[in-house]
Amino acid sequence: MKKIILSSIYLLFFCIILILGYLSIIGYETNRFNSILERKIISNVPNTKINLNKIKVKINIKNLSFFVTTSKPIIEYHNNNININKIDAFINLKSLLIGKPKIEKINIVSNEIEVNDIKNIVKYQKPSNLKKFFLNDVKKGKIKVKLDLNLKNNEIKNYEIDGTVKDFFANVQNINLTKMSFIYSIKQNNGEVDNITGNVNGLNINYGNIEFENSKSLVIKGDIESDLNLNKIDINKTFKNEILNSFEKIQLSGKIQSLFKINFDKTLKVIDYKVDTTGNIQKSYIKFKKPKKYLFIKNEINNLSLEKTEFKMGFSKDNKKSISIKGFYRANDNLLQKFNFKNSNERSLEKFQINGDFDGEIFIPFINFSSKNKIENINTLFEMNEDEINLKKLILKEGKNKIDINNLSLNSKKLVKLDNIFVKTFFEGKYNNDFKLSLGKTINIEGVKYDASNLTKLLEQNNNSDFLKNINKEITINIKEISTNASDPISNFNLIGYINKGKFNKIVSKGEFKDGKYLDISLRTEKNSSRKILEIYSDLPKPILSNYKFFDGLSGGQLLLYSSFESKNSNSNLTVENFKVKDAPGLVKLLSLADFGGMADAMAGEGLSFKKLEMTIEKNDQVLNLKELYAIGPSISILMEGYVDSKTGVISFRGTMVPAKTLNKFLSKLPIVGDILIPKEIGEGLFGISFKMKGLPGKVKTTVNPIKTLTPRFIQKALKKPK
Repeated sequence: MKKIILSSIYLLFFCIILILGYLSIIGYETNRFNSILERKIISNVPNTKINLNKIKVKINIKNLSFFVTTSKPIIEYHNNNININKIDAFINLKSLLIGKPKIEKINIVSNEIEVNDIKNIVKYQKPSNLKKFFLNDVKKGKIKVKLDLNLKNNEIKNYEIDGTVKDFFANVQNINLTKMSFIYSIKQNNGEVDNITGNVNGLNINYGNIEFENSKSLVIKGDIESDLNLNKIDINKTFKNEILNSFEKIQLSGKIQSLFKINFDKTLKVIDYKVDTTGNIQKSYIKFKKPKKYLFIKNEINNLSLEKTEFKMGFSKDNKKSISIKGFYRANDNLLQKFNFKNSNERSLEKFQINGDFDGEIFIPFINFSSKNKIENINTLFEMNEDEINLKKLILKEGKNKIDINNLSLNSKKLVKLDNIFVKTFFEGKYNNDFKLSLGKTINIEGVKYDASNLTKLLEQNNNSDFLKNINKEITINIKEISTNASDPISNFNLIGYINKGKFNKIVSKGEFKDGKYLDISLRTEKNSSRKILEIYSDLPKPILSNYKFFDGLSGGQLLLYSSFESKNSNSNLTVENFKVKDAPGLVKLLSLADFGGMADAMAGEGLSFKKLEMTIEKNDQVLNLKELYAIGPSISILMEGYVDSKTGVISFRGTMVPAKTLNKFLSKLPIVGDILIPKEIGEGLFGISFKMKGLPGKVKTTVNPIKTLTPRFIQKALKKPK
């Protein structure tokens, strides 16, 4: 009996297994549910026509629930066919048993649908960002959809959408998406896009993952890995920046990975974001349309390239950012140099740290420093905001040369603060600078050496500079030796003065030359006036005049300069006594054209001697007027006037030149006191030349004409010649 019962049980169990297997794999075919499904779909999606094929009842063994399924149903929406592969509907078991079946869940699986077919469906939907995106931005692609609808009381309780996208093309706000492929999963309040590949504005996407959550607000986060293989056209698609217009060619290759998180409010306005990016640049090349000129870099830069460079970047909505770039660069096809760049910010304060090498010549005219070798290290740390730049530290090293700047602050290109500057540099094997400048309650400059070879020229060029406008301090200078363009340095130079609004208001200074000769400089401001008086006495004129080409070849003598100036206007009187002129190109050319015996030859030998030179100059921001220059010597005398145009550089001089022998003969026969009249018998025998010099520097044209009479002014000056 037991055997019969057991056998019956086994048989029943086997039958149940067969039925379950049959229902789960093949299913029971029926048309009982057709009308139910059709009504359900039509009630939730108006303007829909549906024709279901034979429906099979199946069982889900996993949770022992019944469902009905149909393959390749014909569904039309506004007369547009929807390419559906199958539909599954899960039925409540209790409702089925009482004969009133209720659908709890519907699964819809599509075949691949062309984007254009989706556009024909979407255009009938209510206005939305999704509708706008599909109709305007999406160009082509293939989409496969699996839609799971959970129902309660015949209404959609929640949903889940899964699928794939292939060969997707779109253009969203100048972001060009091409050949994009990915899988996606969307639930009612969250979703994910995974296995993203394709191209974004020329950027090849190797892998991407994007997740979003839409509960109280929309949050999107993701991870994108890409190949960098970009040119100027690709970059310009993403970054519409005028800076790019200065580049003739851009080529960039490497890899990049970005992690990002973006928070939106209900209106899809960005309320917070954070982006972290890492990557490397294997090779890059930038060529400028016009060569770039940078401060203190002697040669222009035509192109730049990066190699074996790694970078990290971080950005957030609260304006916090961090950038770190480390690698190798090349300028003008020179050798590769290492560098390290860091940039971060705190609120409105930007912080920068740069260090590296430089294979090029750096020239700093203020100290006459020129790097002849590779700069072994440039290390700088500075901060900046909208109003101020603070150079916390700058250290430049090249062999034995070192420049160290600490806490230099600028506001609107004006000096605000400076702790100190240490300078020690070498020129032709000997150090030419060794001093310290500090800016505290007073300005103090002290040291062993200072190279002022370019100082006079720079002061002329920056006469109207506002760089020191914020400075109102006493100043002291103590330098043991100052180099100039002249052969003789200035020793034991001491200066005490006061700077008001960046300009010297008062100066008392002394210096020494060899053989007991000295230099004396004084500056004072007139009472109840802004007019300043400058007086210079020097036993050696050449160090004072060395930067003026007009005085090329001058040696020996004594100099006295008196100058009064206010704003952009100045009046100056210069006197030089007992000097020689040798190898002065302008004067040599003039003597050669005049054919004055061996004077031109004398210029190439010992030089021409002069007893005295007097010069009166008026200057403003437009022109330098040489009111009068008179030079008298044992061989020749010269009277000259003219101007130099400050904007164009054009010079224009005219004058008279007479050999001393002829002049002395003439002066010996002049009447004693009274109006100077040139007797006919003397004037007819007088010989000299008048001359004109005009043109741009280096292109001056000189002309001469013989004369037989002298102007009263010339004779007047000649009568006052030193005895």
